[in-house]
Amino acid sequence: MTFVVSDHCRRLGLRAGAVVFRGLRIGNRDAALHDAIVGEARSIQARYESSRTVRTLPEVSAFRELLRRAGANPRREQPSVERLLNYVLKRGDLPAINQLVDAYNLVSVRLLCSLGAHDLNAIDTPVSLRLLTGEETFTPLGSEVAAPIVPGEFGYVDARGRVLCRLDVLQAEFSKVTTATTNVLLIVEGTAEHAPDKMRQAVEETIKTVTAYCGGTAQVAAWPE
Repeated sequence: MTFVVSDHCRRLGLRAGAVVFRGLRIGNRDAALHDAIVGEARSIQARYESSRTVRTLPEVSAFRELLRRAGANPRREQPSVERLLNYVLKRGDLPAINQLVDAYNLVSVRLLCSLGAHDLNAIDTPVSLRLLTGEETFTPLGSEVAAPIVPGEFGYVDARGRVLCRLDVLQAEFSKVTTATTNVLLIVEGTAEHAPDKMRQAVEETIKTVTAYCGGTAQVAAWPE
């Protein structure tokens, strides 16, 4: 098993699955993906009046409540879906990272799920979504300095005790996806507020979108439950 969700996290209200992609081609965002993102951004701007509207969406509210239960403050550390939607409202676009990240962020704002990818060659499986004990290690994206672990928060942890993502807020530096990455573990996260069929749709849409823009092959490691 490549990916496991602990019973504690299920009881907290988390739902998550994962897909393994191999043989991806990840460059900078191309014109076709850019057009798809801009089109979706226009739809979002027409649908949601303001950041206040975004906060009241049931799926966003559920992510915010999860962070509170885990001891985090969602005002300071916004759920990734909320952060992306607010970015779209302000700029009519998504952050330009690379072809893979931009593609799965498009799925995220469409289906209101939290998505994150990790270089499969950099991590040791299985990866677990579980409550953190304080014994794990975590170096945030863009940093060379390890950050303290807060026991009781949830996170994604590889077999060597390295945190891949803290909450659904901040990913790790060591497993980040770059244009040199070819194999990826991509996690699709929702909450108990997300209907099971919507979570399954998010996984299927992720596979369809990523392979359309980045090629490669996909295998579901775990369906969200």
